[in-house]
Amino acid sequence: MAASAPNIRCIEKWRLIQEYSDTVSELCRLNSAQLTAAMEGEGFRYQDEMATASDRKDQAKYAILIHEHTHGC
Repeated sequence: MAASAPNIRCIEKWRLIQEYSDTVSELCRLNSAQLTAAMEGEGFRYQDEMATASDRKDQAKYAILIHEHTHGC
């Protein structure tokens, strides 16, 4: 079941939250792939991709916080 859209009136904040959601989803996907690879004896082959995804997630989070601080929403 898909989550309903939150009541956010600011289009930019909504866009930033969607971007954050996408980056979290990608990081979760990579974590699952990493776990599967480790369990199958393939080692930690997704480390670089996970580090990049984690950086993107942090950047998206801080973009929301900055927007909230400067825009007041």
